[in-house]
Parts: sequence; C-alpha cells; structure tokens
Amino acid sequence: MGNRCILTLENEQGTQHPVALYLHWNGGLESVLAFIQYTWDAYPRGHGDLFTFHARLCQVLGNFFAEGLSLYGYPLDLADSCAEGCDNGRFHFTIGSTRFELKGRAEEVEKAKLHKYWTDERNIFATIKDAMPKAEVVA
Repeated sequence: MGNRCILTLENEQGTQHPVALYLHWNGGLESVLAFIQYTWDAYPRGHGDLFTFHARLCQVLGNFFAEGLSLYGYPLDLADSCAEGCDNGRFHFTIGSTRFELKGRAEEVEKAKLHKYWTDERNIFATIKDAMPKAEVVA
C-alpha cells in the first residue's frame, strides 16, 4: 500500500525543520532525491534557508501530487515513529548554502541515481517539471 517515507530537513547548523513530511507515493529514494534535486535547482533562494527550502519542497510535492493523496505533515517529534510504518523509513537531508546531503544514507545516493527514473530518456525531472503550473504572463 504505497511507497512511503518520512522526509526531514535540517540546516548546516543542525537546526531541524519542525514539520516532517510524509509521502505515501513516490517515497523511494530515487523519487525523493529527484524532488530534492528539482527543488534545489528550481529555487536557489532556498539554498541555506531551511524554511524557504521546506516551503518550496512542499510546493513542488503538492503540485506533483495534485490529487492531494500523498503529502502530509507531522510534528518533527513524531518522525521516527511515523517512519516505522513506512516502506522506506526516514530520509533526513541537510540543506546547506552550497549543497544538500542525505544524512546517514549517503551510500544509497549513487545507486538511486542509476534508477530508470533518472536514466530513462523521459526522466523523473521532466515529469516533475510537467506537473508544475505554467506561469501566466499578464500584459
């Protein structure tokens, strides 16, 4: 039932965002890493700003799962207990000013980038981009 995970973020100083994100679908690292990478690339104002990055990540996820069936928020203190019921556990990222890093599971990152979501000609980044609203030009 799903491909679930808990996603948490912290900054370089170790401050954690108080809201843990639950993904019911696309919770495998190959997807989560793509959502993080897309947000990083599309919203550079969030680099080094934990709260801005978290907000933009929620925006990307909400647009991607437009039906509203996948994204939920939980208080950070419930993250570990929520992760126990998830297929993929908890992914904890540090969001820095020049890069992001998956904490404690870094060895899995390169393997995730070999997944067909990343390597297919029509990859997950194109799918994410297609899910984003088109900007309206007002004359």
